[in-house]
Amino acid sequence: MPSPVLLLGLLVLLACARLYLRQGSLIFRPGPAVSGSPADLGLRFEDLGLRCADGVMIQGWWVPGRMESKSVVFFHGSDGNITHELATLRFLHGLGPNVLMVDYPGYGRSDARTSERGCYQAAEAAWSFVTESRGFHGEDVIVFGQSLGSAVATYLATTRTCGGLVFQSGFSSVPDMAAAIYWYLPVRFFVHTRMDSLRRIAGCHCPVLVLHSEDDEHIPVAQAFRVYAQAPGPKKFVRLGGPHSSTQWRRDPDVRAAWTELLAGRTEQWPGALPHRDGGPPPAAGRLPGDAQEGTGALARGGAGRQGPHAPDS
Repeated sequence: MPSPVLLLGLLVLLACARLYLRQGSLIFRPGPAVSGSPADLGLRFEDLGLRCADGVMIQGWWVPGRMESKSVVFFHGSDGNITHELATLRFLHGLGPNVLMVDYPGYGRSDARTSERGCYQAAEAAWSFVTESRGFHGEDVIVFGQSLGSAVATYLATTRTCGGLVFQSGFSSVPDMAAAIYWYLPVRFFVHTRMDSLRRIAGCHCPVLVLHSEDDEHIPVAQAFRVYAQAPGPKKFVRLGGPHSSTQWRRDPDVRAAWTELLAGRTEQWPGALPHRDGGPPPAAGRLPGDAQEGTGALARGGAGRQGPHAPDS
């Protein structure tokens, strides 16, 4: 009869093998297209089909704004598609810039299946549309990602010259998220999807705005703190309230003020240091606030809403 240690080892290997084989479906969860469009908000828009470098066609919306010289490219989270982001579109349009929203391959009406590389190619196609088809200078384009989309936006901000990066409710990397959820398994050796914003962010040479809630039950705020700490600057961190899926950030005056500063190019005076909740000094290097949310705490919160290493969610 096999020993308990051997049985435990086999169970661990089976669990890791399952994670390795299914991680694509656990991380990327496209939703079917629905009937919503910017027209529901009374907005003029172009319904786009953008071709990626590998020939895959992705869906996008181009919504003109009152600011002729500024544009925002938006990347959504792992769930749904752009038709579920009308409230975000309303918020962005209210700020004044032109807005481009795109789906990843396999999302909405876009072709093929998604992958990390597919997401990056979608970002490249979006960038080409704004800078080549619409003629915007890179310095006048802000890339904005929510949750999983924050990794896509970080990729673009570190491979192109852009006017700013907005990193909202994002994770440091997929292996970090998997390790926080499956803390009892050696998952880092089995996760081939990286989306490593923590490594990339050091190469970001534009202003960085990080938005994250300490009440986020899916993505530990400590991961956002680490990404923020590695960003060269100028940079600003705005603490959000509510859970991961909260919509109250759209009504937060601090969020609106930070966006207004970014669009106006008034980022020279951004503090850089991580703000402390009680107004005291910023945290010391090494252990950052929110670290206690990882391990079993992150697993409990992540599992409460959705199962598996797909906590990066919209």
